[in-house]
Amino acid sequence: MLKLTQNDLTIEVRTQQDLEAETLDAMVVPATEDQRRDLGKAAEGQAWMTWSPGETTPKTIKFMPPAKVSESGWEELLMCYRFAMRVAEIHEIASLALPLPEQVGLPPVEDALAARLSLTIWNESKEHRHLKHLHLIANDNQEAVLYANWLVEVQSGHVPSPE
Repeated sequence: MLKLTQNDLTIEVRTQQDLEAETLDAMVVPATEDQRRDLGKAAEGQAWMTWSPGETTPKTIKFMPPAKVSESGWEELLMCYRFAMRVAEIHEIASLALPLPEQVGLPPVEDALAARLSLTIWNESKEHRHLKHLHLIANDNQEAVLYANWLVEVQSGHVPSPE
């Protein structure tokens, strides 16, 4: 749907059905309900690499976004995305699929939060040496267009930096 290039990194916003999993090194997926229960509220905003007994491709990075985004939950949401991308860098992931909020079951976020999340993803991606392809996975075309538009704004420098 949208393809941006920044230095050696290509960022694409697409829907799940447009994703080609065989071209990915890793996918970020939300924590299961059992993991949420076992790890508790303190794990919100965290991300970690998981391994299965056999080597699988793509690898899986789990993250725990807040169950709902409220006044206090949006910082955990932004932190969750930063940490997921940092786990990918630690494990030298070159191609990563990162689900956007509606794709992980959150309700549509307000425009201001979508702008902040786009800025967070953009800024975090500039810090990574290994990441070459970042696929942002939207739940539907409406969410894809929202983030594609915000990423264009971020790339052109029109989104103010967070205070």
